[in-house]
Amino acid sequence: MSVMSSARTPGRVALSLAAAATALALTACAAPASNSEDTDATRVYENEFGTVELPETVERIVSVDFYTPAALLDVGVTPVGVVNSYFTDTEGLAIPLSYSEPIRESDAQSIGEYYELNLEAIVQAKPDLVVATQDFLPLDDPMREEIEKIAPIVTFNARDGEAWRTRSVELAKILGKEDLVQPLEQKYNERRDEIKAKYQDLLSDNIITLFAPMETEWGTYSDKHFMTPILRDLGANFREQQDDEVNPDGFPEWFSYEELNRLSNADIVFTLMNTPDEQLATLEKNTLWNNLPAVKNGMVFEYINLGPTGSFGWAMQNLDDLDERLGEVQAKLDAQS
Repeated sequence: MSVMSSARTPGRVALSLAAAATALALTACAAPASNSEDTDATRVYENEFGTVELPETVERIVSVDFYTPAALLDVGVTPVGVVNSYFTDTEGLAIPLSYSEPIRESDAQSIGEYYELNLEAIVQAKPDLVVATQDFLPLDDPMREEIEKIAPIVTFNARDGEAWRTRSVELAKILGKEDLVQPLEQKYNERRDEIKAKYQDLLSDNIITLFAPMETEWGTYSDKHFMTPILRDLGANFREQQDDEVNPDGFPEWFSYEELNRLSNADIVFTLMNTPDEQLATLEKNTLWNNLPAVKNGMVFEYINLGPTGSFGWAMQNLDDLDERLGEVQAKLDAQS
């Protein structure tokens, strides 16, 4: 999965805002008078991104990020608007099919992509609440003001490795679905502890890194990045990164292949799934790569797909995939002992 940016071009923003203004005006003209007793009841929700006044009852939710729909579906809530990837990713490359298929089979509609939101579509979805993550809809994004005219926005973190869990639990609180998320959390914790015990020695005795090889550069994901939360939750020891290897937002910095010796402190290297074969073939011809301890010892493995976890159900899939992958690592270690 590629690193995603929240940047939007000024032209796209201007066009979207103009379209939204028209849609908002039409909606206002067409909206029927409502019973104030039904619509005026509100409550306050507060988190690290501020205080938001919400309707007492939230029934229609629009998500402007990839991860929140999974957390909503986990507690039986189908969002009315989602990013377009839920409709186009029919092979489960970025979103588990167990989440994208129910969306496609529902009445949910596309609200564009995170980098080019369709504000008119958000208006038409008539949300009570819009849920966003800070990376896809930053607090200083000019679209926020227009979206807030449609519905209040609750913002969550996405870049912290614990963000998926916090978002799942907090959404359940907002929706009064704590009784549904608690069993999911317990099931996850039990499965995590089972795998953690199964591979205790492997995880405690080896230093791991998640390696992202690009055409001319490479980087590694830290233990706090959203690509690695479940591996970290299992107790994996990640290689110590140098200060210049991670930017202030927690994303990898990129280096030339002349600096591959930085990875000499890793016992096990996981490479991103779906790395092009030609890129891997180029690596195999690189002397610095071949001299790395992990490569010499044959301890290079493909990482799991769908690493950026979105919910407890999504995390359970990650655990199953990591159980299989760690089993491959353990088999190699056993064969070498």
